[in-house]
Amino acid sequence: MIEPKSVLAAVDEAMAVGLDVMRFVHDHPELAHEEHRCSAYVAGALARAGFDVTQPAGGMETAFVATLDGSKPGRTVGLTCLYDAVAAVRPDGSVEAVHSCGHGPIAGGVTAAAVALAALRDDLAGRVRVIGCPADEIHAPGTIRHGGGKARTAEAGLWDDVDAALYAHPEFIDTVSVESRWMRRERAQSAGTRSMSGTPEEPLRAAAAILAVNALDVMVERLELDGDVEEGTGLVCSASVLVFADSAEELEERCAALRAAVPGVTWESGRTYEGVRPDPAVREAVAAAMADAGLAFVADPPRLPFATDFGNISRRAPAALIGIGRPGGWAFHSDEGAEQFASADGEAAALALARVLALSAARLVDRPG
Repeated sequence: MIEPKSVLAAVDEAMAVGLDVMRFVHDHPELAHEEHRCSAYVAGALARAGFDVTQPAGGMETAFVATLDGSKPGRTVGLTCLYDAVAAVRPDGSVEAVHSCGHGPIAGGVTAAAVALAALRDDLAGRVRVIGCPADEIHAPGTIRHGGGKARTAEAGLWDDVDAALYAHPEFIDTVSVESRWMRRERAQSAGTRSMSGTPEEPLRAAAAILAVNALDVMVERLELDGDVEEGTGLVCSASVLVFADSAEELEERCAALRAAVPGVTWESGRTYEGVRPDPAVREAVAAAMADAGLAFVADPPRLPFATDFGNISRRAPAALIGIGRPGGWAFHSDEGAEQFASADGEAAALALARVLALSAARLVDRPG
């Protein structure tokens, strides 16, 4: 295995490239499946470092796969790279792309880790693969239409020959998450006719029923009524509802309860976001990497209160969802958060993320298969 001090020195050398990528991504916010400039910029930095880049990938224009072969036989480690922005809804109803979830530091940190490993190629075993995953943000219009990038890369088989999948994200503590929620988007539609005489309209009944289902641990994501304003003309209620649960079985039960609570509408199910399933050996390697990086690994973290489609990857390849902590955490999905991630704290998160990923990968590629 490459000595940790050599990995850390290589990361420090590579951070100029990483910070350049971080700043570019932050300054060029693009929504889900529209990240043409950012994905190309990250892929270009990896190509210049010696990675073999394929783009598009997995049936998505803004996804990519970048691969670097070491000089010795070993295992394949995959690094998850994000670069999409949050679809921030403003008070006037407009949607603005804003980097308020840490994807700038993620893109920069992943790039720095990859560039550092490329510099150590003569001593590197196995293979490093960076998979650029668009559409991380669940509520972005492109994600709703086309699906999350991590789930879709898993469906496309891009992780099938990966021996360890690593995904690092700024969080409150330094850890590997052991639990997250399950989630599915359920879409409802009710069609009827407009009444101007006070007769209850079926689409309005459906809308009222949908707004009343929060006790089922669901989130009404979107609700729209659209139709003409003359007696007997068309009226349609369309809605999307996010259903959350702590297991696959519970998710099915809650989706069934939702449909029973809102009868008489047409339902359509979206992709399931599966709960994360960490691999013990990968988790152990990350814990050792955090120790080498001078971070205090939290061995018993609380369950993540949200769903992530990295869970879909973790059920197809040995994996770890890595949290990079900051005292007090981050103001996610807010203008304050956008300022934090562009600040010196964001740069520090990118550096810590790069160190942990590079150290973890250096350990994992050198393990016997």
